[in-house]
Amino acid sequence: MINSDIHIKYRYLFVIIILNYILQSTIFQAWKLEGVSANLTLVLVIVMTIIYGLEKGLFTAVLAGLLVDVFLSMAVGINLFILVIISILISIIGRPLFTGNKLTLVFMTAISTIFYHLMYFFFMYFLNKGVSFRLVMTHIVPVEIILNSIACVLIYHFSVKWIERYKLD
Repeated sequence: MINSDIHIKYRYLFVIIILNYILQSTIFQAWKLEGVSANLTLVLVIVMTIIYGLEKGLFTAVLAGLLVDVFLSMAVGINLFILVIISILISIIGRPLFTGNKLTLVFMTAISTIFYHLMYFFFMYFLNKGVSFRLVMTHIVPVEIILNSIACVLIYHFSVKWIERYKLD
């Protein structure tokens, strides 16, 4: 249920991104399944792009990607670039197809997770950062798809409820 009249102020979005970063780098590192945690930054970019459109999705991708790159990543700019591409693709392909169906949201999250890891591996390979493609695709990606999909459905659901309740204009 996407309404093109839904807006969020940048200050609220900024607080959400900072909160996401804190949760991703602290609490959710302790909640792992098979040694893998959900990528809340990717989930946040997906949800913000679906609900608020490309402009807010790109803002989220740039700021959240920059935070992850500067403080958690092996190379600055990679997460930012990948998240911006995902936001653009979700806006062009996923958002027009999304009608509020949770299965579509799960599918978009799964495709985005696979794309994220393929792109990340591509960059790490050319930066000679010894990342095992087989390990990533057989162990990390399947578990992360499940965790990201659950997180995405929950965050989308609560975001829509929050929007309906507080009308974030």
